[in-house]
Amino acid sequence: MSIVRFSSDFLMESFTLVDNLFINEHLPYCDDKQLKAYIYGLYLCSAPQKDNSLEKMCSVLGVDEKELAAIYSDFEDAGLCRVVSRQPLEVCYLSLKRAMQPPKKYKSEKWQDFNRELQRLFPERMLTPNEYNEYYSFLDSGKMEQAAMLMIVQYCIDLKGTSVRYPYILTVARAWAEDGVRTVSDVERKLGEYEAQSEDMRAVLAALGRKTGAELEEKQMLQKWTRSWGYTLPAVLAAAASLKGGKSFKRLDARLDEFYRMSVFTTEDIENYNKNAERLRDLAVRINKNLGVYYGSLEHVIEVYTVPWTTKGFSDEALVTVAHYCFISGIRTLEGMNSVVNSFFSQGLLTVDAINGFIAEQVGQDERIKAVIAKTGRTRAVTRSDREQYRTWSAVWGFDDEVILLAAEMSAGNPYPSSAINRLLSDWKAAGVRTVADAKKRGAAAPAAGGDAPNTSKNFEERDYTPDQFKAALTGIEGLKDVDL
Repeated sequence: MSIVRFSSDFLMESFTLVDNLFINEHLPYCDDKQLKAYIYGLYLCSAPQKDNSLEKMCSVLGVDEKELAAIYSDFEDAGLCRVVSRQPLEVCYLSLKRAMQPPKKYKSEKWQDFNRELQRLFPERMLTPNEYNEYYSFLDSGKMEQAAMLMIVQYCIDLKGTSVRYPYILTVARAWAEDGVRTVSDVERKLGEYEAQSEDMRAVLAALGRKTGAELEEKQMLQKWTRSWGYTLPAVLAAAASLKGGKSFKRLDARLDEFYRMSVFTTEDIENYNKNAERLRDLAVRINKNLGVYYGSLEHVIEVYTVPWTTKGFSDEALVTVAHYCFISGIRTLEGMNSVVNSFFSQGLLTVDAINGFIAEQVGQDERIKAVIAKTGRTRAVTRSDREQYRTWSAVWGFDDEVILLAAEMSAGNPYPSSAINRLLSDWKAAGVRTVADAKKRGAAAPAAGGDAPNTSKNFEERDYTPDQFKAALTGIEGLKDVDL
């Protein structure tokens, strides 16, 4: 425990000093989060009594632990700090004057020509030893030719002017190196690609209402859209035309990213998607309302659920109907409904009539199972096991309802009637029994007179099912494993 310390008032009235070297060499290239992290970190270094935990710092800065670790990793690369530990995160701020000195000695004769040509590109100011060192370090690690690096510097100057700083230039160089640029011919190829797309770029700038030229990042975006994502220029222009309000490269990039994730690629696809956007939004609202959920933003709902469902071929009314049935049966999440929708799809049930017809058939089956249970002398609700066994007796073993009812009546009084019916029907199946007459010839007693006949009707007009009825219908769908019924 410290014997002496500053009072909180003293700390609040003191100052946190920021080195002019940071302001001159690094501040212009920091984003908002990086700038806040560096200054707040300096403040914590000068005020050790403050809560200096990772959780507190993330909370104050509005970043998560991964973002903060990435920020300090960038600062370490720039020589501003040393990351002592990454798990848990521990950072030591370094002297900027020390950071300006080359940590590695390079033979001057190796770099004489490079130094001379690099300085010639910046006639208005003298380059610092630290700048040179950053270029040396990159060239050594990246295996790029010095002449290729000088061409990249010249390109960045043409874009930004001689005030451009080395962090920006090296960012461009690293990006190009990742694309295989190492030699002068590689740089020429890269510049040729940018020149080849100049007409396309002018068209995109016009579509966005831009009168100024394109930035390097924007040229890279256009390459990404056309080369990596596979969009044609007409498709890019159609996407730009679909933007509402202010238009920019960032908004266009976000829109094309959305289209890419939705597998929307051609001009026709984009036009159809935009026409259907309002319908999809309305459908998402109706589904959420019937399901009993609410989302302030529907983009995620539409992308993850509504579009995939409609792409499968479901009609809008079918999806609204399924949402209603899910709600009354206690399935009240979109993910739960997704399992039901996928199960209906596996059965080829894509319309309201098909879904209602299937449910009605399952409800009719439950009525027939109730008649079987009644013949055993019992009264109880139909269970999943009952439905599975009935499906085996009728669909797999091939017995009609009259034979099943006879077996049930013969099993009346047995403490385990379902097992007794199984054994009896298994015996009849092995003996080739298929009708009531065959069963009687095998010595079975005739059913009691006046017994209730099974209800084999299929009410396809029924449209309002109880929760139990809908659950019964869902158990008739093979593969429905993810919904808690």
